[in-house]
Amino acid sequence: MKYTAGSVTVLCAWMVIKMQSLDARHTAKKHAAAAVSCRPKELTALTKSLVEESLTGFEKANGGHLGTWPPGFPELQDHHIQGSKVQCSLLFMSQGLKEVLKDQKNNLNPKDVSLHEKLNYTISSVDMLAACANDILGEECSPKPPPPNMPNHAFGRKQWSHTLLKTARDYLNWLESKFPVQISKVKDKKKIKHKATEATHQKYLQGSGYLL
Repeated sequence: MKYTAGSVTVLCAWMVIKMQSLDARHTAKKHAAAAVSCRPKELTALTKSLVEESLTGFEKANGGHLGTWPPGFPELQDHHIQGSKVQCSLLFMSQGLKEVLKDQKNNLNPKDVSLHEKLNYTISSVDMLAACANDILGEECSPKPPPPNMPNHAFGRKQWSHTLLKTARDYLNWLESKFPVQISKVKDKKKIKHKATEATHQKYLQGSGYLL
């Protein structure tokens, strides 16, 4: 999907409205979501915080000593600050979190509404971050990674979900540290392009005799 600046604004507004139904513990995050807009570093920090809350809620409901899902998630360990790769990682993260939510809601913990809400808000924030990253870095996810495949047995699903949440947290921690450098590079490129455009315009005016 191609994101525009307008769609990012709509997503941000929708995210704030959705977050207003959270309890008092999330008051600070409501204000944070309203403030960050498409400021990628701040939005990444917010998303990471929501992932951490989801991880805490998940461990409370399912246990924290689950080990690590052996295959891991290489889609969330591709540490290259390139538009296409970032989009693919965030797409995979969103799809994976949706699988976690579906499993918790329909199978493992259908009555844990608090966990369901945390996962819902986290997914919304990941999608908003993807839109913001697209606005800053450009490029689409290509080739798209295969959708996450959750195992069948209950313990395997818990271990899979737990590993996904931890790997998502680690990826966002890395992404947060890289955004300031990348944004600086993007701004420098825009400045160079602007100066080049001004120089070309100046030469055109001189050649046309409009400048004395």
